[in-house]
Amino acid sequence: MRPHPVRCAGPHDVAHAPDAEIVPDDHAKAAGQELLIAERQVALREAFAHLSPCCPQLITLLTDNPPASYAEISATLGTPAGSIGPTRRRCLDKPRRYPAIAALISADPQTAG
Repeated sequence: MRPHPVRCAGPHDVAHAPDAEIVPDDHAKAAGQELLIAERQVALREAFAHLSPCCPQLITLLTDNPPASYAEISATLGTPAGSIGPTRRRCLDKPRRYPAIAALISADPQTAG
């Protein structure tokens, strides 16, 4: 009598296949992250397009490496140094209220209150 061949579980063995709901799909996660990044970039571009011209200039000066001093910003933009902080706040608050940005903020579990 011949012995029965021993069957080893292979990667296609249904009885031993991992549950698709338990094993994360790395490709789907990566694609989802890329899509979210693209959506954020589009929303930011749209929001910044609606800012007054001084806001992008101010934000650029403040985020230069190294950042410009308030005295340099005041001279460049022709505004009093004392108004730079409040103007910066308004320039940063306005995009947060833009509908596409507000939707992203409220959808983010880290920022949703």
